[in-house]
Amino acid sequence: MRRVALLLVALLLLAPNALDAQPADAAQEAVEGDARGIRVYLDCQFGCDFDYLRREVTFVNYVRDPADADVHVLVTRRQSGGGSEWTFNFIGTGDFFAGRDITLEYFSSATDTQDEIREGYTRVMRVGLLNYAVDSPLADEIDIQHTPAAGGATGGMATQEDDPWNFWVFRAAMSMDVREQQRTKERSFEGSFSADRTTELWKIRTQVDAGYSEDEFELGDGGVLVSDSRNWEVSGQIVRSLGPHWGASIRASGEASTFRNENRVISAAPGIEYSVFPYDESSRRALTLMYEVGYSDVEYEEETLFDVLAETLVDHQVVGQYSVTQPWGNAFASASVSQFLNETNQYRAELSGQLEFRITRGLSVNVRGEYSLVRDQRFIPKADISDEEVLLRRRALATDFEHQISVGFSYTFGSIFNNVVNPRFGGGRRGGGNFFF
Repeated sequence: MRRVALLLVALLLLAPNALDAQPADAAQEAVEGDARGIRVYLDCQFGCDFDYLRREVTFVNYVRDPADADVHVLVTRRQSGGGSEWTFNFIGTGDFFAGRDITLEYFSSATDTQDEIREGYTRVMRVGLLNYAVDSPLADEIDIQHTPAAGGATGGMATQEDDPWNFWVFRAAMSMDVREQQRTKERSFEGSFSADRTTELWKIRTQVDAGYSEDEFELGDGGVLVSDSRNWEVSGQIVRSLGPHWGASIRASGEASTFRNENRVISAAPGIEYSVFPYDESSRRALTLMYEVGYSDVEYEEETLFDVLAETLVDHQVVGQYSVTQPWGNAFASASVSQFLNETNQYRAELSGQLEFRITRGLSVNVRGEYSLVRDQRFIPKADISDEEVLLRRRALATDFEHQISVGFSYTFGSIFNNVVNPRFGGGRRGGGNFFF
């Protein structure tokens, strides 16, 4: 068996070289093909289908590291009224294309299928790269075709008169999850409905959510433990644009949660936000400062640590956020402080951040972390929480702080090219075990 395993390993190591061997003329053609085609590094972390792009846009060479690229394509995405706004930043690098930067946009609809979305951004990718390919030896081999829109229209951004839905987008969802073993059962049900409308002047968001989960365990003594959790929320927000740097908002909600010992919470909060950079630059960089004042009428399921079953709370909060997406990576940081105005000694301070940074060729680091100073848990019940509720995470626990951090590194080396798509045996194996013994 060991000899067979060693023979298979040798064949696997030698076969690629034997199968991929080319005559001298073919090898020379490959080198010339690389010389004619521009090198592209695709930097997209928002759902791009890389395999599809490589199959459809074939007049360039894709590379694994931006240091080897002639053009760095940085793709960012943000939610728009009825879907998503994709921004393609074509950044020229190297000696020939340095300083030749192009920005193109693509708008996908919430009703588009994944195939329609990838066809759309692939067209944008192709058009953007043509701006560089026309100055390469491949220019004589490229032909441009135009497919007119239905009725010969030239297209353009839709206006309110063009849209019979008046920019409203609705979404309904429901899910059920049932898992059973001989001694355990898990059931969960969730449902949601949303109605959103986004224009340059107004943004309206409404959401209804409800959930129920139940766990049943057969214990060693023959007893049965059943635990359940319920929650629902109805929320809405209206945002008014006040120019390229300012926005105003008012939001309201009603909710209940057994996890937070809340039988009913009705709240409303007006707020204002300032953006240091214009809002239309938010896909690449954003620095905002937001302030809100809120009112809440609360009814608890059980008496709290503060000996109340119902109370009225007034609070305020300040939130600052910074985000940036660049060819070297992306970063995000957020800091917030909230405080009860009628209980000024109770507050919460939170700090969080994320950094994904490309240190050098093939070497990247990612760091994520957050820390919260907690002094505002007025919903904690006075009665002791059972061990079952703690283990099953059915109740929020009293704490003075919360924190988490993660750090990771990755290093890639080898061939700089990334053109070939080969999906065979892409599913891998399920479970553990070894191929060879």
